[in-house]
Amino acid sequence: MKSDKRNDLNNIIKPFFDLNFFFLIITIILFGLLALTTSSIELSTQNYNQPFYYLYRQIGHLFFSLILSSFFIYFFTTEILKKNYKLLLYISFLLLILVEFFGKTAGGSTRWLSYGFLNIQPSEIFKVLYIIWLCAYLDFNKNNMRKLEYFFIPIICCIFAAFFLYRQPDFGSTAIIFIMTLILLFISKAKTIHLIILSFFGVLSGFILVHLKPYMLSRFNIFEPCQNYFSSGLESGYHLCYSLMAIGSGGIFGKGLGASTSKLFFLPAAHTDFIFAILAEELGIFGIIFLVFLFYFFLRKCFFIGNKAIRVGLFFQGYLAYGIGIFISMQAFLNMSVNLGIAPTKGLSLPLFSYGGSNYLASIISIAIIFRIYRDVYKKSINSSIR
Repeated sequence: MKSDKRNDLNNIIKPFFDLNFFFLIITIILFGLLALTTSSIELSTQNYNQPFYYLYRQIGHLFFSLILSSFFIYFFTTEILKKNYKLLLYISFLLLILVEFFGKTAGGSTRWLSYGFLNIQPSEIFKVLYIIWLCAYLDFNKNNMRKLEYFFIPIICCIFAAFFLYRQPDFGSTAIIFIMTLILLFISKAKTIHLIILSFFGVLSGFILVHLKPYMLSRFNIFEPCQNYFSSGLESGYHLCYSLMAIGSGGIFGKGLGASTSKLFFLPAAHTDFIFAILAEELGIFGIIFLVFLFYFFLRKCFFIGNKAIRVGLFFQGYLAYGIGIFISMQAFLNMSVNLGIAPTKGLSLPLFSYGGSNYLASIISIAIIFRIYRDVYKKSINSSIR
């Protein structure tokens, strides 16, 4: 009897959203809030005399993001997004241009637009709107992507975006935009030789741009950061050095939730860019494995939905599911790589974990779009042989 009731409930819910995906997202969000609480409690107490200041702010970001994403998805179906893909691209570029003239500078970077108490990071919103535009463009030109003139359009837009992102400077977002474009062009069956040439020139351009800014070049010194920092006082190795010490001291089982010593003002940005290191110190290898599997299952689910969308003829929705999965998971794995010293140190948030409103909003809206795509695919598959 209980089994029948569960099946009936599942059949009622199934047309609207994927229950397994829903619980996966809830798990990631709650785990992220827990990680933020333990990593920021000392900093909150020192700066605001309130141990849960950053937690309360993040919960506020969560509710604001949920309300805005619900509004966004209710009024803008995937078909509306597809039809207005050019307008979304223009808006995204306008945001980047506004930063150029009215941007707020903090920590040596000009990445924010500020109006009163409101601060947004346009590069985060840009990434979502750019994915929507790119997926719509690939859908409209899916039969022409092997032609060079059609292949070049996304590259030109990517270069234009990279110019403004580099000036902020935001090399991490530049790399994500390029890699995301490359992967989606591959999924759309662009010519292999074109992709190889693009990859070569992309790496070459990145190499040149990094050498133009000495401080960026110093961040590639990831092999012996602690030795370089302590022996020569190089500031470039400071973050990575303490990140590795935090992760190493966690061992297999960790020191225990809340027991990190690195967050006691030794490791800067412990509640933002290096929240993964604090998590590893407190929960150990098992905590790291759990986190990696959460984002792996997220990526896998997005790819599953994307594959099914393409199979029922919803190419835009399929590309978009792939793109969002790549966008969020790649940020997560790059953030982990930076913390582990596998990738150069750069300011990349851990989605739904790091403190910050813009990245949180971009992530929640992207996830809401996935739920909308799931519903579109389910409705389309009812009249299809694919289940």
